[in-house]
Amino acid sequence: MELAIATDYRGEFRKIEDIEACLHEIAEAGFSHIHWCFEWIGEYIYSKAEMYQIREWMEKYGLKAKSLHASNGSNCGDAKQKGHYRKDYTSEMELNRIAGRELIENRVELAHIIGATEIVLHMYLPFLDFQNKPESKEVFYRQVLRSLDELEPFCKERKVRICIENLFEAPGELQLEQFDLLFARYPKEFLGFCLDTGHANLVWGDSFIEVLVERYKDRLFSIHMHDNKGWGDEPGCGDAHRLPGEGNIDWKRLMGVLRTSAYELPWTLEVSKPAKEDAAAYLKRAKDAGAWMDCQ
Repeated sequence: MELAIATDYRGEFRKIEDIEACLHEIAEAGFSHIHWCFEWIGEYIYSKAEMYQIREWMEKYGLKAKSLHASNGSNCGDAKQKGHYRKDYTSEMELNRIAGRELIENRVELAHIIGATEIVLHMYLPFLDFQNKPESKEVFYRQVLRSLDELEPFCKERKVRICIENLFEAPGELQLEQFDLLFARYPKEFLGFCLDTGHANLVWGDSFIEVLVERYKDRLFSIHMHDNKGWGDEPGCGDAHRLPGEGNIDWKRLMGVLRTSAYELPWTLEVSKPAKEDAAAYLKRAKDAGAWMDCQ
């Protein structure tokens, strides 16, 4: 079975020996693909040399890239604007917005070089500003659409699709409004949906399969598969990134819907290793969980 796992399953690294070792252990565990998830937040810019180095490592260990998690700069998802984060493609400050777009272009280029067909992107909604200052919503989406308009030809030239991820930081109805607006404007060849199962479970509970997945299944081109037990399930106030089957998501019902969607295999796990567990042992459990999930 082809199966992908996020590269940061046991954290980020600063030494290139550690990054290569992580790819090696993923391949040794039997995974066929990776979801490149290093530097998924922050302002890091990959050089072309680094991009080719990553591709060489992947070729060395027989790995393919399913997807790549792009960065939206240092924006961590404040519900109310408290300042301006650097390299933010949603920023009302025009030059900062452009810098954010350039950061996304950097990740599109990396995806193109390592053979990934989509990047995953967060779009944090300052929903309290929308509530308290209704005019701010128009400004926010004006800047978002400007960035996406500029990114569209760049992405199409490299055959890399942007997939917007559902998050847990904003109310569900505003996220549905967000997706409806974006998908009405842009073609599926450019803009798709990344389903994060854990985030969806936190926001919608049992109903996320109908409310979210059924609604956007023709735009579902990327996926983060993990489990949780709802709010209060540590760490991350519920966003625990447990292995499928370790939470309360109805995987049998979910997998039935996913198989009727636009998603193309492999399945992608975005999970986090417990601090005290051996990496090899955890990767074996993760691969077994992926096989179990595929049988649902």
